[in-house]
Amino acid sequence: MDLLGEAERLAIAAQQQVDQATAAGAMKLKAAVESAQRSVEDTQQQLSTAVEAAISDWQSEIVSFGTAGMVTANALKDLPRTAQALAEEMPKLARRLQTAGTRLGDAPRTEADIMGLFDKIPGTSKLGVSEWDIRVFLSNKHGSHIYPHSKGGSNSAQNTVWEVGTDNIRRGARTMTAGEQQYVRFYNAVDSVLKNSATIAKLGITATGTAVLTQALVTTLAYTLDLHRGEITQAEFKGKISEAAISAGIATPIFFVIFVAVMALFPEVVVVLSAPAVVAGFNALFGIGIALPIIQSLVRHIEADGFGGEFKAQYEAAILRGEAVVQNSL
Repeated sequence: MDLLGEAERLAIAAQQQVDQATAAGAMKLKAAVESAQRSVEDTQQQLSTAVEAAISDWQSEIVSFGTAGMVTANALKDLPRTAQALAEEMPKLARRLQTAGTRLGDAPRTEADIMGLFDKIPGTSKLGVSEWDIRVFLSNKHGSHIYPHSKGGSNSAQNTVWEVGTDNIRRGARTMTAGEQQYVRFYNAVDSVLKNSATIAKLGITATGTAVLTQALVTTLAYTLDLHRGEITQAEFKGKISEAAISAGIATPIFFVIFVAVMALFPEVVVVLSAPAVVAGFNALFGIGIALPIIQSLVRHIEADGFGGEFKAQYEAAILRGEAVVQNSL
């Protein structure tokens, strides 16, 4: 028996088995790595899709909220802010605020109290800054004292509320309870909305129409390049425009109704809503809602090499520089 030859054959067979096992292991490892890579890519794609959908929804909400707020704030931005301006722009209303709830011989109200009573009128009666609309709301109201005038109650704005005259007379010299004050606030809110319903409806329609048109135009611009590259079909393109318009048509009225309810129930909020900074803020928010999807569209086009390889390389280099800056700042 050739022991040396047999040992050599066994060694060769063992080496072959090792080589085969190594090759099989390498193939399995390669398959596992490729599977992991595909999984990562799928996860990244899913994450990217989810983020894009979230941003799209967020953009829709921004436009809807911004439009409702912009229309509301613009309808209040010209309100008088001082007693002097009120006397010049709304003289009959100013005289009413000066004398409501007072008696002969009482000291004149201060300018601060005049504006305090003006601020207590629901904001829904001030939309459009119409003296007539405000006076219509006050037509059946008295300047009622929370703590009775006959018992030393002052004529200050803090001690005065706008209340239906018959209710004020019925109470007589009794102190107004907290529950009655809440009832007055709620009643005034409803009464103001009903008496100024035409203006409110007009503004609501304007806000909704603006948001729907804006969403449709912005969505058209945002997906035109995708359509041009063939990444979406004509049917998908039209579907996205319709979805955006429907979304705006649903969300904007909801936001507008919320603004109306807040203004009616909390008249003091109008001072904030009519502030120039707030008006500018709503306009800026509206602008962001328009710019965001267009920027996303341009980024998608760059990443798809739509503007050429050189532009894409510059974009990627800029991203890397930005990431480096962020890392260095941590």
